Amino acid sequence: MPEPFTLTTLLIAGATMVGTETVKEATKDAYRKLKDKVGQVFGPRAATAVAKLEDPATHEEGGKELDRYVGDELRPDEATQIQPFVEALVHALQDDTVAKTAMHARVGLDIEAGGNALVRDIQGAREIVAKVKAGQDVTIEGFRLDTGRDPGK
Repeated sequence: MPEPFTLTTLLIAGATMVGTETVKEATKDAYRKLKDKVGQVFGPRAATAVAKLEDPATHEEGGKELDRYVGDELRPDEATQIQPFVEALVHALQDDTVAKTAMHARVGLDIEAGGNALVRDIQGAREIVAKVKAGQDVTIEGFRLDTGRDPGK
């Protein structure tokens, strides 16, 4: 089963890809259509936040604003409107070799445990951010990060 992702995560990935000249036009088109639909469904503030994602100077600010205006959970009517555009961008990213290479896995953990916390065997990510609050011991082990380089080179 694929890992879940949020609409914000997908838009951040799309904004990153759209600035890459070698990404296929189909990928850029799918991103633009999703971006337009987000503006229609969530309003002008969300559209402005998505536009900020595309500029490296305002990228982080845009991500925070998008989280605020869109959030992690969509209402059923919002999900129904957005779904075809999300699917189109996901398929475009999967079919685009350059986009696939440029993308990388980011894992975020926010763990609160009353007792011990054990985090292990995360593989293939390039970035891991962990916030762990435990009543007792915290053990983190077995990470194999993706360096982004071909292992044969």
